[in-house]
Amino acid sequence: MRGQPTAWAFRYGVLCGYVFGWATTWSIAEMGARYFGLSLPLAVVAFASYYLVVCGMPFGIFAAGTAVLLRSPDPGRAGLLISLLWVATEFLRGRLIGQPWALLGYTQHDHVALIQVAACTGVYGVSFLLALGGTALAEAAWRWRAGRGTRDVLRPLVVPGTLVAACYAGGVLCVGPSSTDGLFERQVAVVQTNLSPARHWTRSYTQAQLLAHLRATDALPATTHPALIVWPENAVPRYLEAEPILAVDLGDLALRHGADLLFGGPRSEAGKVYNSARLITADGRNGGYYDKRRLVLFAEEKPLAWAAHRAPNDSPEEFSSGAGTGVLQSFVPLGVSICHEITHPDLIAQSVWNGAELLVNIANDGWLDAGQGFAGRQHLAMAVFRAVETRRYLVRAATTGTSAVVDPYGRLIGSLPPGTAGVLTTPVVGRRTLTPYVRLGDLFALACAGIAAAALVGQPRQLAQRRRSPPRVPAAS
Repeated sequence: MRGQPTAWAFRYGVLCGYVFGWATTWSIAEMGARYFGLSLPLAVVAFASYYLVVCGMPFGIFAAGTAVLLRSPDPGRAGLLISLLWVATEFLRGRLIGQPWALLGYTQHDHVALIQVAACTGVYGVSFLLALGGTALAEAAWRWRAGRGTRDVLRPLVVPGTLVAACYAGGVLCVGPSSTDGLFERQVAVVQTNLSPARHWTRSYTQAQLLAHLRATDALPATTHPALIVWPENAVPRYLEAEPILAVDLGDLALRHGADLLFGGPRSEAGKVYNSARLITADGRNGGYYDKRRLVLFAEEKPLAWAAHRAPNDSPEEFSSGAGTGVLQSFVPLGVSICHEITHPDLIAQSVWNGAELLVNIANDGWLDAGQGFAGRQHLAMAVFRAVETRRYLVRAATTGTSAVVDPYGRLIGSLPPGTAGVLTTPVVGRRTLTPYVRLGDLFALACAGIAAAALVGQPRQLAQRRRSPPRVPAAS
């Protein structure tokens, strides 16, 4: 972007974002063709337009802003502001556009020490560190190519290197032991059946889903005594309101195992349909429900939704947005999220603020993967940050994987790989501490956006004043 006109920089950024979208979710066109019943070429065209808006526009804004900031006579200040601008455009993509998939900070999900800063800043703090380091390396490379001296080449790396090292060292010091708290731990069982999703819920399909989850649960060893059994999204693809006998059978299952049962399925009320998570308590009673609040555009929520027909049907293709806190009372208060809601940190932090002591995410990544298994791994990598941001154990149940349990520092306690069936049983502990991120929310990202916006507004004025200012003449001796 250095030396580029703002308009050209914007075009380069849009192109970069477009390529980024396809590179991170390259099988989405094939998924769209299967889910929406489109031809593959038409699906490619549709998602190409989608990427131009969702990824291209934020990247374009970042690139145009970078071109402006690089005109500053102070390269150190420009590098810092560019990093703040990167966070601002990620925040724009996540909160305003509503598509926070594959933010830069998520690439560090395996670097436990480095990501601990997320407990204060959210994932945006890790994105900032990476952007700051990348900008410093680019500045150093430019100076080296310009023939600058060694000291001048290395100068841009000092502050970013020190900051990254300090955050890493702080992360090493704050990471706690890998074991649970012993006396207060309880077992959680996560069921993964690896059944492929279906667009139309025929009676034979729903019966196969139910039987697979029932058999996997009843196959638990007699020595296993979980306090909570978690089934994935749409594990029970039927309306319990219309089938009370099925609700009784699920209550009997919970009674047999002496455990609460959390599962996903549709729910109907007042002529509306919701993508829901339901809880049945260990004594076989109704423990409440949570209705998904952030719906997937086009797949679960259609444009002009006010004019759509949402009456219950056997294969719901549109849902209404839910309301509430996402907290259900099990052996500890559960912060429940459904599928891609786990990529929205504000939603998860809100449930913790409202009392959740354990996070539970139910998902079905089968539509995204088409057998490759990468989407489930990406999804889990992003979910890891919700555990760190809130200092809560995270239980994730996904139909085709990856199902896992993550500790409050982002370490995997156990997992079931994609493309496999099984039951994962691990100990967890309910926690009540509130992190700075839960208390302050996205204050760090908002501050980055505010500072970057102020710099972009003020930069042309500063350059204009600099041009108008007469050169200083040394005083006569």
